Amino acid sequence: MNVLLVSGDHDGAEIGSFWRAWPSEPPLLLGIMLAAGLYGLGWFRLQRSTGRRVYPAWRAWCFAGGLAAIATSILSPVAVYSERLFFMHMIQHLLLLLIAPPLLWLGAPLVPSLWGLPATVRRRVSRRLKPDGSLARIGYAVTRPSVAIVLYVGAVAIWHVPAFYDRAQGRTITHDLEHLAFLGTALLYWWPVVHPSGGRRRLSVGWAIPYLLPPMLEGMLIGALITFADRPLYRTYAGMEPTWGFSAVGDQELGGLIMWVPGGMLFLIPLIGLLAALLQEEGKTTPVRRPSG
Repeated sequence: MNVLLVSGDHDGAEIGSFWRAWPSEPPLLLGIMLAAGLYGLGWFRLQRSTGRRVYPAWRAWCFAGGLAAIATSILSPVAVYSERLFFMHMIQHLLLLLIAPPLLWLGAPLVPSLWGLPATVRRRVSRRLKPDGSLARIGYAVTRPSVAIVLYVGAVAIWHVPAFYDRAQGRTITHDLEHLAFLGTALLYWWPVVHPSGGRRRLSVGWAIPYLLPPMLEGMLIGALITFADRPLYRTYAGMEPTWGFSAVGDQELGGLIMWVPGGMLFLIPLIGLLAALLQEEGKTTPVRRPSG
């Protein structure tokens, strides 16, 4: 990873140097700016075409928050220090897996982004997104809950195996594939729960609740195994000079705790929302008995 400025020495970096460590990744920055530009332009065109706001403002804020989470993960000091500290890498993973994808889908990006395209391109893409179109068929297949959950759980498990994890460190194609696998499978996984057009969810409330449990339990299990390991599991950090006073095992314990506790709590947010929706639905369908007499 090319770094614009990183201060500090081999005896360990000071806290202040963290805020001066920024990766130089023009293609990634351009991609995020392009996504934001398409969405913003499409939002403006939709409002101008219909004469009203098609989506509430909170959706735009959610989409912006999702892009900000991706930028924080790959274009901030978090990305630079993830190569020195295991717990920073875990923060990076949580941003790509559990924060950015649901926020992006809550932004209902499908329609605004389409409207951000040139008219001729928009019409061609729209035809392929119709129920019988090629893109719609592919999207329907890969976002089947049974497929999406296997891809997501598999990606998380595989990339935390020490051999694969160590191979993905540094500025390599494997490192980029790891991030792409995390973000891509997470977007597929959250699609059945939060539809990207703001429409009806693929899963009913009753089925969405158990759908969230396997990845939640997987993250907590992997986090616990990492936390209680009595030796460094990953060669990347085993021989690393202490940063901020963290030993390899101490850094690993903190990373495991981040995956275990905050990772699990991030699943609780949609679970609580779905449980509340389920109780509300049951309240509407339960007949009210009037007292006799």
